[in-house]
This record gives sequence, C-alpha cells and structure tokens, in this order.
Amino acid sequence: MPLDEYRRKRDRRRTPEPVPDTDPDAGPDAAGDRFVVQEHHATALHWDLRLERDGVLASWAVPKGLPEDSETVRMAVRTEDHPLEYLDFHGEIPRGEYGGGAMTVWDTGRYDTEKWNDREVAFVLHGDRARGRFVLLHRTDGQGHERTDRWLLRRTREQPDLGGSGDRAPLPRELPLAVPAPAQTLPSGTGWRVRPVFGGRRVLLRVDGGRLTARPVTDDGVPGDPIDTPGALRDLGPALGAGGHLLDAELTGRGELWIADVLHTGGRDVRALPLDERRALLETLPLDGPHRRVAPLYPNAGMQLLDAVAAQGLPGAVAVREGSAYPDGPTDDWRRVRVGGPRATPLHRDGYGRAALSNPDKVLYPATGTTKAEVLAHYLAVAEAMLPHLDGRPVTLKRWPDGVEAPSFFEKNVSRHAPAWLRTARVGTPGGRSETADFPVLADAEGLAWAANLAALELHVPQWRLGPRDGRHPPDRVVFDLDPGEGTTVVDCARVARWLADLLDEHGLPVYPSTSGGKGLQLYLPVRVTEPERTSEFAREVAERLAAEHPKQVIAVMTRARRRGKVFVDWSQNNTAKTTIASYSLRGRERPTVATPLTWDEVDACREPADLVFTCDDLPARLDAYGDLMRPLLDTEGFRLPRGGTLHAVSS
Repeated sequence: MPLDEYRRKRDRRRTPEPVPDTDPDAGPDAAGDRFVVQEHHATALHWDLRLERDGVLASWAVPKGLPEDSETVRMAVRTEDHPLEYLDFHGEIPRGEYGGGAMTVWDTGRYDTEKWNDREVAFVLHGDRARGRFVLLHRTDGQGHERTDRWLLRRTREQPDLGGSGDRAPLPRELPLAVPAPAQTLPSGTGWRVRPVFGGRRVLLRVDGGRLTARPVTDDGVPGDPIDTPGALRDLGPALGAGGHLLDAELTGRGELWIADVLHTGGRDVRALPLDERRALLETLPLDGPHRRVAPLYPNAGMQLLDAVAAQGLPGAVAVREGSAYPDGPTDDWRRVRVGGPRATPLHRDGYGRAALSNPDKVLYPATGTTKAEVLAHYLAVAEAMLPHLDGRPVTLKRWPDGVEAPSFFEKNVSRHAPAWLRTARVGTPGGRSETADFPVLADAEGLAWAANLAALELHVPQWRLGPRDGRHPPDRVVFDLDPGEGTTVVDCARVARWLADLLDEHGLPVYPSTSGGKGLQLYLPVRVTEPERTSEFAREVAERLAAEHPKQVIAVMTRARRRGKVFVDWSQNNTAKTTIASYSLRGRERPTVATPLTWDEVDACREPADLVFTCDDLPARLDAYGDLMRPLLDTEGFRLPRGGTLHAVSS
C-alpha cells in the first residue's frame, strides 16, 4: 500500500508527524498539483521536496536544496511517499526517531507536471521562493542499471516567464579576492568608507546548500585549502539556507567572524555592484549571531579613526572607495593601513599553520600513488567533522613512516617529539611498558597536520573523554565492532547490524553505523553511565543475546577458530583500556580507505562488499551531501542503559 513504508518508520506515540490509519483513494483525477519544500535539520541538514501525486506526496531528500542555476546539479534521494497532511507539517521530530530534528516549511504552492515516468520527472514550481522549471533524472550505477533511490535534480536552461524565475549565475568555486594597496595613512577627503581590521585570518566563506566552507586567503588574494570551522560558527550555513553565497570575511583567533563584503548571493554575481548596494545586500542576510557579525563601515575620518583603531589594539584598517565595484585581485580602490597589533597565523604551503610537512611527495600508498601531502589534504578536508569526535580524547597513533607496504607501529607516548603548542595528556597505561604515557590530544586542524607529517595514517581513540587534570570521565559511547569471520563479508555484517539496531530499538536506544575502513562495520550508541565497566557489560549482553537468537550467523566469543562463517560482535572494545579507529580516520590498507559513517539506507541496501568501501577521494562529496552522520553522538546527552540482565530477560 502507498503509505506502508511511511507508517513502518514512524510511531505516532513518539512523533508529532501525521500518521494516517488508512491509505488514500487514488482515483483517476487524484494527480493533484500541490507541493511543499521543507527545511529538515535531521542528522544532516537537507531539504525535502514533496509533490502531490495519486493521493500521496512523492518525496525526495535534496541534501543541498533546489539548484538556483542550470549548471548546478543536485543529488536527490527518493524517500518513502508521505501523506497529504505533510503539506503543512512543521515541528520537532524527537531525536532518536526516524528523521529526528527540526522541520520547517521552506516554501509551498502549486506545480505543473510536464513529464512523469520511472526515469524522468519534469515539473514547474509556482512558489514564493521555489519558482521555475526543474527535472529529476533517475541515476544509474555506471553500467546502465538504475539505482532505486538515487536521482539527479537540475534546473532547466529554458525557463518559463514566472517573474524572476529565469536562469541565474552558478556559484563559482575559484574566485580571486580583492587585494588592497598598502598605504601609510588613510586617503584624505570624502568619498571613502573605512572598516577596522581585527587581526584575524582573512577567509573566503562559501555557503552552498546550507553548508559552510572557509578558505584562508593568501596575500595575493588566492583562496587556499579549506580549514576547520569553529563550532560556534557552524550554524551560519543553515542560517543562510539553501541558496549560494560567497563572502569576504575575517576569522579571529578567538573564533569571531567579521563579514566585510559579498561577492555572490541569491544566484547573482554581485561584484559589479557599487559598494553601497553590496553593503545593502549584505545587511539583508542573517549574518548576526553570538560570534559573527557584519564588520562596521565608517565614513572616512582620517587620523581620528586610525587613533581609535590603535587604541583598541587592532592592527589597522581598510579604506574602500565609495561607488567602486568589487575588484579581482590588486586594486587602488582598496587601501590597507597598518598601525600595529596582532598578526594572523600564516598558512604554510609544505604544511598547515604551525605544523610543517616534510617530504610532501613521499608515496605512502604505492597501489594508488597517494602521497603524504594527499594524506594531509584528507585530514584537512574532514577536520570540521572529525575534530569534535577527537576532542578531549587521548589519541593512539598508528604510523607507517615508509608507507603501507612497510612495517607499522603504534605510538602512545609522544613526549619526545610533540611540539610545545600541541596538547598532551598523561594517562595511565596499565599493562604497558610504563605506568603512564603522554598521549596527543588533537583539538584542531594543526594537530591533524602534525599527525599526518608523522605518517600517522590511523588515529585510534577510547570511548571516554579526559576530565580535570587528565583524569577519565566515564564512557560516553558504546561501540559494537562487527568483524566478519572467514567466509563472510561486510554484507553479512550489514544484516547483523540491522538485527542489533532492531534489538536496541526495543529499548529506545538508537545506534549509528559506520564502516571500519576495513572489512567490518561499527555501531555507536551515545550513553550516560556512572560506572565505567557498565558499557562493556551492556555490549556483552547485546552480543550474547544476538548470538543466542542467530546462532548460525553470529558469535559473541573471541575464539578465532569458531568464527568461520559467522560475524563476531566484538564487545571488548568498550574496555576503558582499549581504543577504536576514529570516525573519518584513514586505514593503513592497500588503498586509502576511510572509517566512514553511513546512513541506515546504505546499510540496508548493501549487496556487495564494494557498496560499503570508501576512500579519501569519496569523503568530500559525502560530507557535502550528508554532513557528519555521527553528529548525534555529540548532540545528545546520552541514553541511560537498561539494568543488567534486562536484555536476557526479553523473549526472542
């Protein structure tokens, strides 16, 4: 029935979403012509496009929103049909439920159907914000076979006359920024506007589909590789919504963002507009927040303004000629005057910030030719998503100084070669060579770059965080490591993962899947416990329950000889002395595979081992499409575990 899948995924007792008792009657005139686009802050921000059809809402999840121009193609994922009551639904779906998070109506209206079949859906939207002709094309797997849920969404080049819905300029990826001419003092006379410089790093902000990327800008106006965005600024992308924006800004060392100018917004390249018009556009955007704001712009007051800048300990000011367009590169219409104060941390091209990179061209993965510089590029690309999961956890490095075909070794104690700026934590190591070791604690992209320079391809962390004076907080996660025995693959692990998830769902406990970057899968559960051993005990109960219910497919004991043809649910990694590969870490395998968070749809759809293998080349696009799928581990306070023995007491 049309809404069976929708009802299967929802419990009306737990979610405010409409859950109708019966299916709609789809008569000959039931095509309908209403649509809604909803902004959905779930595990990853996305937009849901829903078109009325045959008494239900045919639905697609569009991670980056509707394209604004004909050159941009968006990924769209076909989801289950929704009831018509969803046309005006908005509210908070509880965390832990399917689609948990805030949902608002972004736009609504009517639409015209131009074509509708299994391969192509062409339609014209008549909304306030969503206007124009679009087409959805069913995506194939490269061999001509259609993938059931993967579609491509684009805006057609030829557009009907809907009043402002015509084709727009695509959001560029490479664009030089203005380079002010150095000056000894501010220009004299009127006709200039002046803004302070706050002593931070100049960045180009790119916001596309609610996702924010910050790229540091060199002295010649060229944007570099993306840097990690401070956590307090991560809501800026969602605040700006699905449209595309390019902003000239300054990011201070304290994580404060000052936005100075706009280059592209609303599907328009606005660089040719005069300063006052660009400024007016900038002030209409939702940029103000606790740690961000539009940089103040003052009429030129010469030395009086410079004195005020100097009195506040700021390093200088930039004067911009009134009426001038935004220039490409060097210009005399912008002038910078220095008066002292702090300088921004430079970005090194053989490394990142304070972390230098030696032998950048050294090949660490001979099978693919992946170099140390490319390893660094991977860790900088995933830094924004990865660092919150490393924050406060002592890291064990696994290093391959001569590449993955040569010997490797684990390293915990880094006191001999850690730079002074890197945080280390002295942690007890019972059973080790010494009673304690100085572990690195990687809190920023510079720390990741330092590890990459050591050829530390793998980063392993415990399931607990450091407390005051490097003590241990109780564990905040439970991990289930699904290890395929001889004769089984990750396909079998995916089936066991679903059984495990369904079991924990009976107790209201959500788990989040990830590849290990190797042969198996991992499932993570955010928890709140007071006794450190409770997580290991609980994981063992779950593993033993699954092994009892599925004795031919699952094993819960470590004896390797007994694992043939079965998946081992390894509960032991919850021991506080053990570590697990960190999300987004590379693995020291033949190819540069990555421990990659997954959607449950990907787990359920796994039919071949290659379906769940991702390398460093895949991660930027995945993060662009899904964001951090492990974010719920950070956003929840953690679940309380059922009392001991509860899982055994539930009948199979």
